[in-house]
Amino acid sequence: MSKPLPPKIILEEGIIPLYVEIQGPTTKRIIKMALDTGATFTMIPPEIARDIGHDPTLSKRRIEISTASSSVLVAILKVKSISCLGTKLKNVEVVCHSLPPESPVEGLLGLNFLVHLPTFIEFYQRIRPSI
Repeated sequence: MSKPLPPKIILEEGIIPLYVEIQGPTTKRIIKMALDTGATFTMIPPEIARDIGHDPTLSKRRIEISTASSSVLVAILKVKSISCLGTKLKNVEVVCHSLPPESPVEGLLGLNFLVHLPTFIEFYQRIRPSI
């Protein structure tokens, strides 16, 4: 008997798109994000932050991030929770920055979320070199 074929990953415009629930102090939103192992932080646009009850302009915490075209100083906020792929994390730091208008997603699901996924942990344990 032959083994079943692994599920095929369908890339949309070169990305892995996911629908992610972001909970703020007043409400929650579900937005389309790209799984991004190159992003240290999860990134949401300022308008989504405002929709869920945060004001990025009032944030005292800022960080410089590198984009495809430049470096920018962006606000860091702590959202109530992020839910995706069967995992819900509470009190997650996100950066606020808008992707270009032509982007097929609204934000990036970064390593600060991904490292908590059981599948990601297992993958990392299998590929990391023995020390």
